[in-house]
Amino acid sequence: MFSKSANYHSTYHLYEDSSLERLDAQDDVLEIHFIEMKKFIQAWHEDKVNPLDDVLVRWLLLLGMVDARKQRVYDEIYKELEELAMKDDRLLEAFTAWEELSQTPETVIAYHSRLKATWDHELSLRHAKEEGIEEGIEESKKETIRNGYENGVDVTTLALLTGYGEEKVKAIIASFA
Repeated sequence: MFSKSANYHSTYHLYEDSSLERLDAQDDVLEIHFIEMKKFIQAWHEDKVNPLDDVLVRWLLLLGMVDARKQRVYDEIYKELEELAMKDDRLLEAFTAWEELSQTPETVIAYHSRLKATWDHELSLRHAKEEGIEEGIEESKKETIRNGYENGVDVTTLALLTGYGEEKVKAIIASFA
């Protein structure tokens, strides 16, 4: 774009046409910044910029990570941004939002399907555990009835010990025979 400038970032200010003078400092409120992404990416590849020390470089990496014309994501920039995002909360927030917005409908559906499968699996494990506990309690009560019956404990006492009604205790005792 600006072939005379080797810089990827150029800043311009306004001047008065007839005198060709810049405005006074207090009136000079407008700056125009040009970022040449091709030059920036080249400078990054040549290690001429340091994203750890320069917040503008971090944000330009985020913007330059995707080349829409070539339909390409630069993996090496992506990897560096992941590392940088762990040290910069704002960049992490933007990086996460960018990832979410960049998903295709198919990847969103796949993500939600995996999430649902995970939830279903967790729920089935929890349900199985609860059922297992209930079955264990039932077996323990039956064992109490068996041991008590074999040692001469009466049905009323066994019903009190297990929380079952006397009819149910009698039915369990009958199933042992």
